Amino acid sequence: MVLDMICNFRKCRKSLSSNAWVTTCSHAFCVEHGQREFKRNSENSLTCPACGSELRDKFDVIQADLKPSETFKSIVLAGLKPDAIMDVAMRAISFWSYQVEQETLYQEGLAKHAKEKLNCLEEVNNLNIQKLKAELETSKRKIASLQADFNRKRKHAEELTARLEEKTRQIQKLTFQVDAQKRKDFRLPNFEEKNDLDNQEKCLNITDLVGKRAASEAFVFKPMRENENSHRICSPKTPLFDFRHKSKRPGFQFRPFQS
Repeated sequence: MVLDMICNFRKCRKSLSSNAWVTTCSHAFCVEHGQREFKRNSENSLTCPACGSELRDKFDVIQADLKPSETFKSIVLAGLKPDAIMDVAMRAISFWSYQVEQETLYQEGLAKHAKEKLNCLEEVNNLNIQKLKAELETSKRKIASLQADFNRKRKHAEELTARLEEKTRQIQKLTFQVDAQKRKDFRLPNFEEKNDLDNQEKCLNITDLVGKRAASEAFVFKPMRENENSHRICSPKTPLFDFRHKSKRPGFQFRPFQS
């Protein structure tokens, strides 16, 4: 596999396939940068933009055809001695080897930089993984704590719900009792009023009866009769007169005791 040369101008890295500017310090540049850098001036000498070497001779930098024709190939080294031909070929091969070596070093540098960057990214990734693991463990502990707190709160809520239901049942029971007492209190005055009327009517009837009896009978005082043993003195327990308790009712009669 034949590799193409790369423009040695910094940050260009363009592939050289047809034409290129080459220097005796073994550097190659694309047509655009070569024309800009190697525009000859009689007062100023040329300088290689890659290594800074001075290019004083007119053959220190030339524009080469990287795809020469067959005619050019057949005539470019014609007439030269074999040692000259070998010297030219060796220098051309050395130029190509230098370009390949520089490209290899450049790629190795890129690979080394990429590897260092990869190692740095791996370290950062490992640190991030450790940090994430620590955060995960913290989150797990926090979740476990929140779960325990949630279970405790749910148990407390269930207890409060049970207490609320019990209080609701008690309130309903008390409400029912209050309603029953209200209904009882509502019926009680009528019943008491009826009883009062009945009692008043009975008292009036009794008073009328007593009054009528008192009007029909008069007070009679009669001495106690002598019993069969009249010679014996009456027992102290046997009263001669009947001292009954006076009643407050009208028409009371005081009568002696009769044996």
